[in-house]
Amino acid sequence: MVIDVKKLKFSGKDEQTFHFEEEFDDELITLPDAKFSSPVSVTGTLTLGGNEVYAEGEIEYSVEGVCSRCAESAVFQKVITFDEVYSDSDDADPETYPFAKGLVDLSEMVKEKIVLSMPFAFFCKDDCKGLCPVCGANLNFTKCKCKE
Repeated sequence: MVIDVKKLKFSGKDEQTFHFEEEFDDELITLPDAKFSSPVSVTGTLTLGGNEVYAEGEIEYSVEGVCSRCAESAVFQKVITFDEVYSDSDDADPETYPFAKGLVDLSEMVKEKIVLSMPFAFFCKDDCKGLCPVCGANLNFTKCKCKE
């Protein structure tokens, strides 16, 4: 996910759109037994501004795992917007991302955004009833007699 800013400057333009699809390591996912179900998609615009480059856009990803309530298969999908500044200056604001040699690498920013947006748990559906704590029946499909 590297963009060559030098080429953009030499083209006489100050803005470039980008789209990347990349496979990320499942170790980024904090949920047990979960994995990315498709490549991570990153789309946006890069804008030049002096010693800074502005990147804005969306990150879209999907994770497949098990429902935290009923243990059935579940998919979590997320779209994250970003608006970040990259700087090649040594005295840049600490909240900016660095870039060097005219190359802006979006990979670390994308990884950070994914990790920060990852849920602690996800569900097969919003109203999942989970499992009976006594007999283990999936309450989405059956009514157990344990409650009676």
